[in-house]
Amino acid sequence: MINTEITMDRNSAETERLGRAMAQAARDRSDFVGSALAIWERANPGRSATVELRCDENQLWRLAVTPRPEGAAIPGAAMELATALGVNPLALVNMLRFAESAKAFANANDDGEMLIAALDVDEEKQDTD
Repeated sequence: MINTEITMDRNSAETERLGRAMAQAARDRSDFVGSALAIWERANPGRSATVELRCDENQLWRLAVTPRPEGAAIPGAAMELATALGVNPLALVNMLRFAESAKAFANANDDGEMLIAALDVDEEKQDTD
């Protein structure tokens, strides 16, 4: 019988290579944290998720391939992930919430009514000043 079991210790370089490849693929799949990181990075050019999360590339790819929490589960899940992976919990919560908000705005179909309402609020504020 052939032993097909592979240990991470013996093949750590291969594990890291495959992990980074999976993390890259996760950036395009909305059900993984990697997609939230990608959304945040696109909205914040010049800022790195690695720097904001205070982590290295190994921690980042492990985070990226984690299922993405949504809604009310974000804070608790982010705290657990941050503790397990040693990343900045507040930055992670902010990135996940930002991505969720961006998704909600992208899926909104209000034909510009939200923008018009925001402009009206700004005009009312200027009138009272």
